[in-house]
Amino acid sequence: MPKGHSGSRTGFGTKVLLNIYDLHPQNESLHGLGFGIYHSGVEISGTEYSFANGGIFEIPPKTAPGAKFREQVEVGLFEGGKDELNRALDLLRDEFGPDDYDGFRRNCNHFSNALCWRLVHKTIPPYVNRAAELLVCFCGCLLPSPRLAEGPSTDSNGGASSQFLLRKKDLSSTTPVFQGAGNKLGSPSSHSFLSGSQQQPEDLTDRRERARKAAMARLGKSQQD
Repeated sequence: MPKGHSGSRTGFGTKVLLNIYDLHPQNESLHGLGFGIYHSGVEISGTEYSFANGGIFEIPPKTAPGAKFREQVEVGLFEGGKDELNRALDLLRDEFGPDDYDGFRRNCNHFSNALCWRLVHKTIPPYVNRAAELLVCFCGCLLPSPRLAEGPSTDSNGGASSQFLLRKKDLSSTTPVFQGAGNKLGSPSSHSFLSGSQQQPEDLTDRRERARKAAMARLGKSQQD
């Protein structure tokens, strides 16, 4: 797959690069089949932008915490400047807010695709988000709407730092990047998505998790066949 080499500006514009990370060891065998579980971020002018359960954030390129960098793909050339980039990010904040992360329906790869489209009118490679799209397509009724699939985890030992790009009304949010037990930002910490065992029995969650794992196994087997 084509790889970008730098985030520098050329005579035609600034390179927009997609940094792709592995989130699962099985990617080593599935990647060649056009399948896998990935995290991604969009790099432009030396800064990488991505999305997690705290909202849109920025980090140094290729340093997503808790994920293994795999490759970099050049998406296109952005003809705008910093102001145009900031406007593009502003337009995406309502759709990708601090409480909007969903590992299947609105994850980091959905954000990367949306940002690339706004900047250069091109989409990310299909394989990057194929796992989530197939799971929603074939197992949508079994998937809970909040975040279940985990993205990269914040490095508790001083890993790469990240800075959230929040609107002023979101600045009170304190939930760390890629962490939490499914709570939405801005909600009381005692209020979980499951709303107590009386409304959502633990065995139902277990069944959903088993169904999700079985679906992933079937998808991996179908790719190998």
